[in-house]
Amino acid sequence: MVFLLHPVLWTLPMVALMLTEKETFKCSSNHNCTCYKREDSGILFADCSNLNLQSAPLFNDEVTGIILTRNNISEFPLSLPRNIRYLDISRNVIETIKETSLSNYKAIHNISLSANGLKSIELGFFLNSKSLTHLDVSNNQELTLEVLVNISHDLSLSTSIRVLNLENVQCTYGVSFIIWKYHVSDLKSTQLEQLNLASNRINSLEFGVLSTLPKSLKHLNLANNVLSYGFYIAEFGSLHSMISLNISFQSYFHQLKYSDLLNVCNDSRTQQTSVRSNYPVKDSKTTGNSQVSSTLSLYLPPNLEVFYFHDNMYKMTLEKFSFTSLGPPKITHLYFQNNIIYGLNGPILGANSVRYIDLSNNFCNFISDQFFDGMNNVSYLDLSKNALGKVLEDDYNGNIFRNLVNLTTLNLRSNRIVRLPPAIFRNLNELETIDISDNSLSEFSVPLGNVKRLKRLDLSNNQLLFLDEKTQNAIDSLSRNKKILVNITGNRLTCICEQLEFLRWMAKSKNVKFLNLDDYLCTFRNSFKANFLDIDNLLQVMEKHCASYIVTIVIMTSLIFITLTTTFGRILYRYRWKLRYMYYVAREKYRDNVENVDGMTDSSFHFDAFVSYAEKDGGFVIELVKRMEDNHNLKLCIHNRDFIPGTGIADNITNAIHNSRRTVAIMTSHFLDSYWCMFELNMARMEAIYSRNGENVLILVALEKLAMANLPFYFIDLIESRSYIEFPENRDDDEESAFRSKLVATLKSRE
Repeated sequence: MVFLLHPVLWTLPMVALMLTEKETFKCSSNHNCTCYKREDSGILFADCSNLNLQSAPLFNDEVTGIILTRNNISEFPLSLPRNIRYLDISRNVIETIKETSLSNYKAIHNISLSANGLKSIELGFFLNSKSLTHLDVSNNQELTLEVLVNISHDLSLSTSIRVLNLENVQCTYGVSFIIWKYHVSDLKSTQLEQLNLASNRINSLEFGVLSTLPKSLKHLNLANNVLSYGFYIAEFGSLHSMISLNISFQSYFHQLKYSDLLNVCNDSRTQQTSVRSNYPVKDSKTTGNSQVSSTLSLYLPPNLEVFYFHDNMYKMTLEKFSFTSLGPPKITHLYFQNNIIYGLNGPILGANSVRYIDLSNNFCNFISDQFFDGMNNVSYLDLSKNALGKVLEDDYNGNIFRNLVNLTTLNLRSNRIVRLPPAIFRNLNELETIDISDNSLSEFSVPLGNVKRLKRLDLSNNQLLFLDEKTQNAIDSLSRNKKILVNITGNRLTCICEQLEFLRWMAKSKNVKFLNLDDYLCTFRNSFKANFLDIDNLLQVMEKHCASYIVTIVIMTSLIFITLTTTFGRILYRYRWKLRYMYYVAREKYRDNVENVDGMTDSSFHFDAFVSYAEKDGGFVIELVKRMEDNHNLKLCIHNRDFIPGTGIADNITNAIHNSRRTVAIMTSHFLDSYWCMFELNMARMEAIYSRNGENVLILVALEKLAMANLPFYFIDLIESRSYIEFPENRDDDEESAFRSKLVATLKSRE
């Protein structure tokens, strides 16, 4: 369903009733129905909505308004009070309306059959409804616009119909529909004022359809269709009483839902021929002098006031064209927002009566100097959410808006504006509201002396550091006899000595009200941000700061330095082993031009394992290494044999760990007391985390049990998971052999 922007209501008046107190007497055979009187007319209503009814209950004869919406009624009720005037039977499951269903209700004024799943309304259903003023058959997607033939024929015999709602009576997806003259020919004799044909996949109208519509028609809604260009456009001028015309949401994208795939909607119909007249299709060839004018004319109804042409998927530029009508134009409002209008070339002639224009959110990046030449009386102009920054920046002479001498509101929000030339507002003497928010202005130096009526200036969410002195003086001058609202929230205001006068001006200006002042923030040189919640206190701080209090400056600087140093020191301490590891690996990489440290494979390792041990445990380790190399064909690295002379100890350790598939640490009390042993242990841990993708490359051998208990806290995970091998206490030959076998198996393992 399309939600219209104008005040025309296409639903029935019964939907929004003004109620008085609920009556206590019973008006229906169903005690769940609610009875009340309408406040303005005293008419008795019975509300039986949402009761899961299969059929309508009985009602007292005094009841003339009945609401049966949201039930499961499948047949049109035939036993309602004869004097019923208002009937809302929407959102039920009635598929067919028979010819005689309404014959007993000759006083009916308003009927809503919306959202019933209707598939047909027989000819003659409304034949005796002489008092019918409002008819709503919307949201019955399989009813199709072919029902217009029967409805219009019946309504032609009634001069009371005023509102006809046929919105969404075609399936959402399907072949486009063309309205022919035979669909609406009988409406010509009615006094219809509002016609809603929205959401029906209408592609075109036969030439002659619009001129066939009743001259009384005031509001026409063709929104949410797929209208294409055709000769029917020239006929809009024949609708002499038309006040509002809605052609929005054309070719609009409908979000496809899973339920749509399961919904079987069939709106294919043969043409209704029961009352069809034979209307020949007129030849649209031009006659007489066929000279083509260079200016396109759009013929408008002479009384049209509001034109809705928004949220369409047409891609275009607005070239030179003219609004033409039989009399002086009366159009006042143009809604052209949310389209794809790349350029505004113009001019648009015949639009001197227009007061309101919305051209927002159109992807527009160009406005010519002559586009607004024929719009001298525009008072409201919305150009927000476009890309006009460049063209406005280049308008050094202020020609774009020069003819908008009656403009009171100008919205340029979100246009990627970086700078505005001084003459941009030179002729806009009547401006009251200027909105340039959500742009990228780093300065605002546009003269405001001529904008005597200014009441609101919105510069929020830009890149402003301050307002210059000329702008301050201009705002002060304009605010002598009235209040001016200024919004500069979301800018980069600075609390520096050079801007002290600007902050004083903000605090002391009497008739200048800064909107949302409590949310303002300004930044000191040290990046500290202060809130304007107490601007007087902020000024005192600024004045002291700018009075060169050296002690305060030194103390603040020292505190900042200490804080940063402490924080930085803690970070360095926390990641000291990671930083060391990365340093040594990077240095080795660039020194020897080795492969990327993240791409190691088994074939790239020089050793099966690097054995880390304390010097005092050397005897045990050397014997262990000799047996493992001789008996098990392992290549092991130990510092007293394999470290490169002349290379730093740390470099040797890092290279040994990096070039070994495993690292074996012989854990003893001597190991824990050795600085270089702990260095080797931490480097091996970093290697596992950052170069081996978390692979377990570190093997701990507990030569002394107490050594494991005294490990640093950050190795607790190795202890808890028992990721270590214990050397047998008894030193039995069999146990030692088993220990060596287990260690060898671990070293040869690829996991």
